[in-house]
Amino acid sequence: MGEPPPSDCHETIRSAFDNVAAHISNLAALQMAVDEFVTECISIDGVVRDLESRMDEVEITLRTDMRILINEIRHLRERKFSR
Repeated sequence: MGEPPPSDCHETIRSAFDNVAAHISNLAALQMAVDEFVTECISIDGVVRDLESRMDEVEITLRTDMRILINEIRHLRERKFSR
């Protein structure tokens, strides 16, 4: 199956963030990243790659928060594909 359209990308990223926000330590930092990704979102895979590429540059707690978000994004994407 192909990559969902950008509108699905925006919806998936926002939904994933909303789902994990209660479990995030660096809410403001991750919110800024999500806002940036949503405006530039072309593909979900691209967002995941961008998040992963930024993980080396941040401290461990934010890295963990990013990993939580990435896992939720992947979970939502898989759920959409399985419908």
